Amino acid sequence: MPRYFFHVFDDAVLIDDEGLELADAHAARTTALAAARGLMCDQVREGRLRLHHRIEVENERGEAVLSLPFGEAAGIDTRQP
Repeated sequence: MPRYFFHVFDDAVLIDDEGLELADAHAARTTALAAARGLMCDQVREGRLRLHHRIEVENERGEAVLSLPFGEAAGIDTRQP
């Protein structure tokens, strides 16, 4: 199985040196979405949300697979019920 690395760019840069073995790039995107949403929840608990923060995914050859800004990880619905 291929290995994917998930680098987080928020208030600090966290480089993933271990990575995860996943079936394919689609599974890597699903994993990145879940991680971004979790980090966004942490931000909201602190009273802020920075949608420009991102997770970048690389494959085991060091090639960019995905750059996921937090703003693309969830929709914001401001409509009144």
